[in-house]
Order: sequence, then C-alpha cells, then structure tokens
Amino acid sequence: MMLEIVADLRLLADLHATELTQERVETLGKGLFPTISDTLLDDLACDFADIYLNGKFHSSPQESVWLDDDELVCQRPMFEVRAWYARHGLAVPNWRCMADDHLVNQLLFIAHLLDKAAENAEPLTLLAETSRFMDEHLLRWLLPFAQRVSQRCATPFYAGLALETARYCEHLRDLLAEILEIPRVSHEEIEARLNALQVAAARPQTMQYYPGIAPSW
Repeated sequence: MMLEIVADLRLLADLHATELTQERVETLGKGLFPTISDTLLDDLACDFADIYLNGKFHSSPQESVWLDDDELVCQRPMFEVRAWYARHGLAVPNWRCMADDHLVNQLLFIAHLLDKAAENAEPLTLLAETSRFMDEHLLRWLLPFAQRVSQRCATPFYAGLALETARYCEHLRDLLAEILEIPRVSHEEIEARLNALQVAAARPQTMQYYPGIAPSW
C-alpha cells in the first residue's frame, strides 16, 4: 500500500510540475479529456502558466507566499523546508527554478520519506517524520491553494488536480495518524505551537558569566 501511495504522490507532483502536451493528454486518457482539441490544449497551457508561472490567480505553489506576512517568496518557510531536506540528505536541483518550498518538491519529499519507510524494518520513525512535516508545512497552506485554483482557473482538469491533491494529502495524513495511533491535532493547535516556538527562538538569551573565561571587574 505504501508504495502505491508513493507512486500516486509522484504522479501528482509530475502533473503540477510539467505543462501538458498533446501526447501526455492522450496518455492520461479519455476519462479526463473526452475531446482533445487545440483550444483545450491552449486553455490547459494558459491555466498552467497562470497557476504556476505568472501569478495571475494569486495562487502561488510556494509555501512562503501563503505563510509570510508580506506574501513574499523565498522567506523563512523555504529555509525551514530546506533544513528538512538536508536532514535526510536531500537538496533541490535548482531552487531558483523551483524553490525548496514549492508544492512539487514537498510532494516528492513526502514520497521519498514513505518510500524509505516501506524499505525499513522499523518504519514508524519515518512515518512520524512524514506526519510532522505535513503538519508543519504542506497542510498549513495546501487547501487554501487548492480552493483558490479551483475557483479561478478555466479548466476542470486543473481545478480537479488542485482539489484532489489537497484531499489526497489530508487522507494520507489521516492514514498516518491511524498507523501511528496518534490522533491528529487541529490546525489551530499546530499554528499556536509553531508561533510559540518562533517567539521563544526570537527572545534574547541571557548571557551567563563563567569565572576565568572572560575578563571581569
């Protein structure tokens, strides 16, 4: 089951990462695209650009934009996500083209953790890591992203892709909670905990004097 989830996440990441070509549309099948025309391909290309490239819908696929007070890219969330990757020996190929906190990279990272868990005789630690990453990063902004895309894009495909990605990740998080036997906490509780950690980290630390280490008077 876990390997099927890994494959699903990688497929979702690929669909968010790459503009659809006629060949890819045909591969996805008639169920999604009953008719294939130049007009449909143009509409799909416009939606892809508006969602992922030019910001027309104000639906950035980067976490920083959703969590930063000034809605800027490449802010603190990106560096936090980068630190997660580094702890697992990973780094994005080119953060200037696709930032660390981009939806695609986060989906691929979750797939990586689950893939490693499937190979591990004691997977619970990796599953707990996955849950924590999803709570502290992807699931804090994925649903608002999906809702905005679905409301503003022109094609049912990209509306459905956004909403299905959010639903799939929420269901995955519920599954992890069941496997770990640790109930999910609310989004409000997560935000309160993370805010408290940020306040504590920003608080000036009291300097301590140790005799003999520095001059005294």
